[in-house]
Amino acid sequence: MATQLMREALRRLYPVANDAHPGLLMQRGLMEHNEENKEAKTAHIRKICGITSTPFYHNAYQRWRTATADPLRFRQLELALESRLFIGLTGGGMLETGCAISHSYGMPYIPGSSVKGVVRAQVCGSPFAGQHPEVIAELFGAEADPTPEAPYPQGLSGLVTFHDAWWVPGSAEHPLVEEIVTTHHLEYYGTEGRTPATDFDSPVPNAQIAVQGNFLFVLEGPLAWLELAQRMLIAALSKRGIGAKTRTGYGLFDPAPQKPAGPVCAWVDETIARLAQQNNNAKPDDVLRSKGLAGEWAALTDPALKAEALEDIRSRWQAKGWWDEPPGKSAKQARAIYDG
Repeated sequence: MATQLMREALRRLYPVANDAHPGLLMQRGLMEHNEENKEAKTAHIRKICGITSTPFYHNAYQRWRTATADPLRFRQLELALESRLFIGLTGGGMLETGCAISHSYGMPYIPGSSVKGVVRAQVCGSPFAGQHPEVIAELFGAEADPTPEAPYPQGLSGLVTFHDAWWVPGSAEHPLVEEIVTTHHLEYYGTEGRTPATDFDSPVPNAQIAVQGNFLFVLEGPLAWLELAQRMLIAALSKRGIGAKTRTGYGLFDPAPQKPAGPVCAWVDETIARLAQQNNNAKPDDVLRSKGLAGEWAALTDPALKAEALEDIRSRWQAKGWWDEPPGKSAKQARAIYDG
């Protein structure tokens, strides 16, 4: 028997929507629950996993990367997943699977509290914690302890802030990916072990939503502590992992940080080459900061291409130190066009 999950007034709106928010589709997008139709849930998950990042998210990610670029205050670290990641599985409502999705931007993220918790758990389980308890307290904070001889009677705030980790645009074709987790002993787990598990139990495939690609981790705090916190972060994510099902290999990251590379847009390269040829083989850098390139960009009518091109141009400007201080009148005019 089918159980309707969506009001009739909304059922006709979802199929014709131009943009899709994965979090909304997980929470509210399943139209009905039918035990007899096993393919409905799988098809809905497959639809969610087909969603790609939007120019809106690309611009937000670029703003965040720019806002946290000061090396005296922040430490940026891009890490690649070695295996798929389960994060926020319990937030899927009737879909019975979920993912931590940014409410505003519709892309997966790793909550900063989860990042800090995994790092602290990894460190506190090592000999280092017993040898240097004061370092652990300074780095992660300590709860208030009113006993007379307690070192922190009023508590202590940690020196390093672990920000939410953002999914890196372009690090995978699709941020979300369909995953199958097979439960081999359904009654054993359903009765919390009261029903014995046997070799005769039938496996039950269960469709889940996982994450793939890279994440940008950001640490904030005193410069002297950032290097230590970074080493702890890499060790925790590469050895312990993060999210659900880490014991079976999910949620592990490559310990070698990825070099953050600026976005690449073919339109920018092609336009710079064309404008350079039109201007007596002008230098590419002169064209890059020129008002002419900005005018070509402003004339674009494809919003996705326009956002992708701006992200590329801004990244190239920032690499040369032009974005905050445009060099020359033409560059200042070009910056005004990009800002407008």
